[in-house]
Amino acid sequence: MSVEAPAKKLTLKDYKSDLHNDWCPGCVSPDTKIVTAKGLQRISQLVVGDVVLAHDGEYHRITEVMSHQHDAPMHRLTVSVGEVVLTPDHPVYVRRDDHERGRFQEWVRADSVKIGDEVAVPPSRDQAWLVDVFGRLDAAFTVTSNEGSVAVKTPPKVRPIDDEGAAVEYALYAVLANEVIEYSGMVHNLEVEEAHSYVTEAATLHNCGDFGILTGIQMALAQMQLDPDKVAVFSGIGCSGKTPHYIHAYGFHTLHGRVLPVATGARLANSGVTVIALGGDGDGYGIGAGYFVNSGRRNLDMAYLVHNNNVYGLTKGQASPTLSKGKKTKSMPEQAIQDGINPIAMAVAAGYTFIARGYALDPKHLAGIIVRAIEHKGAALVDVLQTCPTYNDLYTKEWYDGADLPDKKSRLYKLEETGFDPVVHDISDEQEIVAKKAAAVVRSYEKEPIPIGVYYQAELPTYEDALMQRIPSLAEKPLIDIDVFNRDVTKLLEAMR
Repeated sequence: MSVEAPAKKLTLKDYKSDLHNDWCPGCVSPDTKIVTAKGLQRISQLVVGDVVLAHDGEYHRITEVMSHQHDAPMHRLTVSVGEVVLTPDHPVYVRRDDHERGRFQEWVRADSVKIGDEVAVPPSRDQAWLVDVFGRLDAAFTVTSNEGSVAVKTPPKVRPIDDEGAAVEYALYAVLANEVIEYSGMVHNLEVEEAHSYVTEAATLHNCGDFGILTGIQMALAQMQLDPDKVAVFSGIGCSGKTPHYIHAYGFHTLHGRVLPVATGARLANSGVTVIALGGDGDGYGIGAGYFVNSGRRNLDMAYLVHNNNVYGLTKGQASPTLSKGKKTKSMPEQAIQDGINPIAMAVAAGYTFIARGYALDPKHLAGIIVRAIEHKGAALVDVLQTCPTYNDLYTKEWYDGADLPDKKSRLYKLEETGFDPVVHDISDEQEIVAKKAAAVVRSYEKEPIPIGVYYQAELPTYEDALMQRIPSLAEKPLIDIDVFNRDVTKLLEAMR
């Protein structure tokens, strides 16, 4: 699907729309102070390249700064040593008591945090910054992470918390108030390299997995140097649906489950445009499952990226089609009683000729996969594993990192690093095609560790190839450049007599 490169060399910034900064769920007010390598700085003053303290006790580089005008209610979360003003969807890491579950910790949206909850944060590996910044060790501080946010004061004694069998020490402090306030002004957020988190003076925010996917797409477009005027991005309904709004290209926000037929129409109408379709696991594998299957067997030349976080994030976290039977996230009252589907195996059976899986919190690797998907001539599926810190407490960043495992080894591995060859080298050899498909399906059922990378690729004739054979004029110019209203239809009418 590659097209002619633009006249000038484009950078990542050239693929961000004017609305790019309007996407920062979990934002905070501009006067929120962030712990940086140079001391406390207001979040509104930070720029890409600044180094901030993260939840792991290390300093990491800021890769993205986001801000937008917010004219809606905010929450003022108060602890005894300070307060933070944050958006309602901002997750907070809290410790609670429950008569059935006992004492447990979980990520809770800011609008659901209650007085008496204990916010929790792992202590910094190097507590010296507390003295340097605050002048004392009992200062207020928070850690923001991709998995949530916390607002705490370092207590005199740090209490241990067992997290999935692993003994981890967290600082705990009680929430004193959680007020809804009217707000009209700018709000801010940061993307932090590797850690996806940062420490503030009194409150926190997180980054949803959608950020990594958005960055991966923009990085891929920049690597390919595609002219934004020759790229069209389509989306369905869900958390993934906003993506086209923040990419400097043509965009179309369609209906729930219907992104593929709309993108198909665009691709057939204008074959000179690179078409990227986006959907979620509910949008694409649930209500859009029929279109998913038929798009594969059609083998149209476009790429389909699916945000797979196992829940319906836009509608409060119900189980999506990819959640396994017996699993129960924090947003579900009971365990799932249906089997989860296998998107990779479904794609193989449907006929997709490029099938891959990526990870949202590894945007560099994801960008490489997206480049290959766009360059592939045929129907390409990229299933992207992502975290949902608000509703999915099972498959978190820490879970993917293997933080709870004895050897702390990642639950992901890259297929290309194992010598796995997904490419069909002789498309006339049916046995090779079957063998490659079978190998892809076998790999797709591996659960721990989970393979990411390219599972299957075959350069087969596309739907456009067949269409051009039937309508030769389409080989000369795309449908949009053909005068379909002023043409001789005499032969067609005669054939129908």
